[in-house]
Amino acid sequence: MEYNFNALLDEMIPQDMAPPKRKQREPPAFLVRPHKFSMGSMQGPIFRQEFSVEVDRAMVNLNFAEQTLFFRIPLDSAPFECPILQGTCPIDDLQSVRLDKRAVTSTAILTITLRRPPRIEADFRGIPDADAVGLTLRRATELDWSPDDVQEGGSGAPGTLPRGFRVSTPMKLGLWLTYSFEFNYHPKDLKRVSVSLSRLRTLERPGAERIAVEDGGEPDLVDTTGRNRNPYAGINVTPVDQLLQDSKYPFDARYLLVGLVSQGLILPREIPDLLHHLWPIHPTTRVAVLRALFRLERRALVGHGARDQIRDLTRHMPDLNSVKRKSKDLPVDRVSMRRAVVTPTRVLLFPEVIETSNRVLRHWPAEMRAGRFIRVGFADEDGRLRISRRIADMEEVDPDGGVLARIGNVLRNGIWIAGRHYVFLAAGESQLKDHSCWMVCEDGDFTADRVRAQMGDFSGEHVVAKCAARMGLCFSATRHVADLVETDVEPLEDIKHGDYVYTDGVGNCSQELATMCARALGSDQKAPSAVQIRMGGMKGVLSVHPHLENNQLCIRPSMNKFESPHLALGVMKVSRFAPAHLNRQAICVMSALGMNTHALLQLFTRQIQHAENLELELQTLDTSRHPAKHVYKNALIPVTKMIKAGLIDQLLLRNVLRCIKCQLLRDLKYKARVLVPDGAYLMGIADEYDVLEEGQIYCAVTPTGTNSRKVITGQCTIFRSPCIHPGDARRVTAVDNIAFQELPLTNVVVFSTKKAPRDLPSMLGGGDLDGVFDEWFLFPDLVPSGDFYTVIYDKDLQITREHEPMDYTAVTPVRKDKVEIEDICDFVVDFIKSDVLGIVASNHQAIADRLGPEHENCLELAKLNSDAVDFAKSGVPVHIPTHLRPKWFPDFMGKDPDVSYPSTRPLGMMYRLIEPAPEYQPLDDLCIDTRLTSRRVPPSYLKAAGEMKQNYDVDLEGIMRQHSLCEAEIIAGVAIMSDQRRRRAADDAIRGPVREGMEALRAKYRRLARSFVKETPSGSGLESWALACYQITHVDTLRRQFVDALNHSRRGSAAVSDDGTEDGEYSEVTRRELISFPWMWAHEICHSLDDATIKEEEEEEEDCWHNRWDSESDSEEEG
Repeated sequence: MEYNFNALLDEMIPQDMAPPKRKQREPPAFLVRPHKFSMGSMQGPIFRQEFSVEVDRAMVNLNFAEQTLFFRIPLDSAPFECPILQGTCPIDDLQSVRLDKRAVTSTAILTITLRRPPRIEADFRGIPDADAVGLTLRRATELDWSPDDVQEGGSGAPGTLPRGFRVSTPMKLGLWLTYSFEFNYHPKDLKRVSVSLSRLRTLERPGAERIAVEDGGEPDLVDTTGRNRNPYAGINVTPVDQLLQDSKYPFDARYLLVGLVSQGLILPREIPDLLHHLWPIHPTTRVAVLRALFRLERRALVGHGARDQIRDLTRHMPDLNSVKRKSKDLPVDRVSMRRAVVTPTRVLLFPEVIETSNRVLRHWPAEMRAGRFIRVGFADEDGRLRISRRIADMEEVDPDGGVLARIGNVLRNGIWIAGRHYVFLAAGESQLKDHSCWMVCEDGDFTADRVRAQMGDFSGEHVVAKCAARMGLCFSATRHVADLVETDVEPLEDIKHGDYVYTDGVGNCSQELATMCARALGSDQKAPSAVQIRMGGMKGVLSVHPHLENNQLCIRPSMNKFESPHLALGVMKVSRFAPAHLNRQAICVMSALGMNTHALLQLFTRQIQHAENLELELQTLDTSRHPAKHVYKNALIPVTKMIKAGLIDQLLLRNVLRCIKCQLLRDLKYKARVLVPDGAYLMGIADEYDVLEEGQIYCAVTPTGTNSRKVITGQCTIFRSPCIHPGDARRVTAVDNIAFQELPLTNVVVFSTKKAPRDLPSMLGGGDLDGVFDEWFLFPDLVPSGDFYTVIYDKDLQITREHEPMDYTAVTPVRKDKVEIEDICDFVVDFIKSDVLGIVASNHQAIADRLGPEHENCLELAKLNSDAVDFAKSGVPVHIPTHLRPKWFPDFMGKDPDVSYPSTRPLGMMYRLIEPAPEYQPLDDLCIDTRLTSRRVPPSYLKAAGEMKQNYDVDLEGIMRQHSLCEAEIIAGVAIMSDQRRRRAADDAIRGPVREGMEALRAKYRRLARSFVKETPSGSGLESWALACYQITHVDTLRRQFVDALNHSRRGSAAVSDDGTEDGEYSEVTRRELISFPWMWAHEICHSLDDATIKEEEEEEEDCWHNRWDSESDSEEEG
């Protein structure tokens, strides 16, 4: 009997709801009307005023309900027509607030210092020229207040110093973060301001200091010496520009200098003094000092103490040559990559971080080392780029001004960074989703055109979006496997039936070649059945075939995307077992198709209990079907080994476990991410033997932690994410067949290639078999899928019926006779402006909860979703009609209460089962293990460990800062920040660049440690080294002696504190001393405890990349 749970739910949910009421806005805590507005910076207690103007009809208000500070400043006294300056910033962005009163004149001055620029808007209403074209209110850039009538579209390449240092603009919004508002007061009004400031003073901000609030009397002196007599004229600081272009200063130092300016840590006028103090020291130490300055508190180098602080930093900076370094610190296939982020008011520069290379960077190693490649992203001041309908409409009215014009200007004209001019190179699908691109600094015959020519021949592609995507394939993060020759590559015809290609994106290779791919990745899969590759203009999956040997592989035409002579094989992934999970979309569709919802809720409840009792079930993590088993395996420390070694009281491990617990509960509540023990998430390949019938699959798995191979048989449900259309989930029959026993295919799902009306992968969200691992981060409930498939063989979670599959025929793209690079630049802007994929998915979820996924509105949204996914390749934007924009939302979507209702479908029940909302509460009490501190280690080890920890902390903070993660999150391998959209980006980072960067850091410092131990006769090897690292991290006296003297600031500039509370992607927060350094040698520490059971147990938990980097270190030392 079919489980008709949804029919009951449909009766319970009101179909016709009254439109939501508009929320009543609460009055502000205070509102003042200033008559004078000033901008500048703080130097100690002194406000250095750079711009000041008398104003009329201005206002400033603070609203605790909306947690914002708002100001509106008409600039009527300007000698040219300019828009009204309007700014909004979250209360969390306030760094300090001061109220000064002049009793004699009944005036007061409210001085506010921000952590980063506010969200600035320009109000053009009332300006005749603007009114004539319909220009009203839009997101602004500094050039909206240019007296020279210069707009973003025609301003040329921007620089990393604030715009006003090249073009005369009166207000340096990206540089001056202190605002002063002078106003006449009435005692009653002033009391409201004082009361509000008192409330600000008591606000708790986890992970950050409270707002510094001063309610004083007469104001301190205001320094106006730096202010130009004409407040609407720019400041001439050409010497600073010239200084940063002087070739006698190496680029790496110049880059870091302007990076410090961009982060607000120093002012441009301080650059000459900083260079004067730094230049006499050794170049290597100089760069190390500059990197260390990124750790300082905002505007720390001010006043007469700056020289002493720099002198102390240089004096105590470790002698970086004291440990003999290999000529190549980075592991194979890793690069140190610089990154710039363009915001409406700034160009932010970040120190280098280590990440996986790609074939383009490997082809240009000298240029890569010289810093001629850079990744450039586009974001708002808070790290999130939101292009609203109003911004897009204003872009149509005035295409030369505003945020989109600024992005287009950078893409077309490049960007100046520390005297170098970087120009656009390429932007593929991954970069489009990240709102980023690759740029290069041309030098002689090294040009962007030459790099693109080396990548391949793209002249045969006449669709702009697809041409961009093809170029992006060359930048896929891969590990080099082998340089093949033409005789290694054999052509193989695709299997086609009618309009469908049953082998789309899949070829064959030998087992030897697949094993080489696994070895290149450091995978523990010794003989994978399939690998995801890139080679020249080819992409796809290679399945192992028993008749191939050595380096042989077979390529099908569907794998070839563009012509390229390169035969260097790069690998992205190898097939392996991964557990199956359901998510909100899959649950919505499968419950509508008859899945037993009662069984699902029981499974969900059991997983809640497992997560909540995590600390009580530590001994069963590795033996039971615990949901945490598949999470802690991603941790960068050996969790179960440390537990068995008696290290459970160590602070880092305890916080890692808390991160994992929080992640499990959040995934269950906000994503409905339910682990299905009887299921698998696998790479798909084609049946090369032609033995599977229509509707059949072959699937054999080796679940994690077992060595037994299990062939799945019987009824299964299969889908791939995004699973939005009700036809995306299919019933299939898993069978065994003797044809697959010659070379057993394992941890893959094999699809039939027999003639049928349609191949099965094309029904599953329009999939093929090329293995593209889409990071569908725009919507939080989707697990990444691409052409990986979820197979559910749990008999209680099967669908009982099917819906007609959707026609995934792509829209007809716009073609051009010849695609120019300018066309690609324009498309990047169009994509940023018109990408509505997340909105479509959100609308579908809301409507599907009310009407069911088989309702005609949901079917229409499913089609729009498919078109939105294809936008990155078709270039055809999606427009959402009004009737597909919901007015009501289920409570599990977290919308405003006024437009939400309690969902009575399974997703609503699951959401409300977890209360209160899970939050990460870090511990901060260090527990010192006397077994590790009582052992004596040579002083030379302690000294070298302290120096290395200082460098490690700087490197780790670079990763923390770039990806807005705290130390515990990075080590745990999870992202648990509160903001939903920011967490989606962090999830992507955790799976990719963060893990890659940490792998490289671990390899780098383990290699340096091995070198030191090998060349230092005292001590007893790496175990003594690991103990030294533990002691200088955890023992106060040793830390002060060997580490704190090098780390002059205990303040981090990683944008997230240790408790996971975000404080803005580019803001500064206070954090504790980083403590993960010794656990880069966690296995050595565990072994040093001399526990026979620890030493004898098989180290199956140790991540496979540990083995790879250790073996690389050994081979290099032997060489």
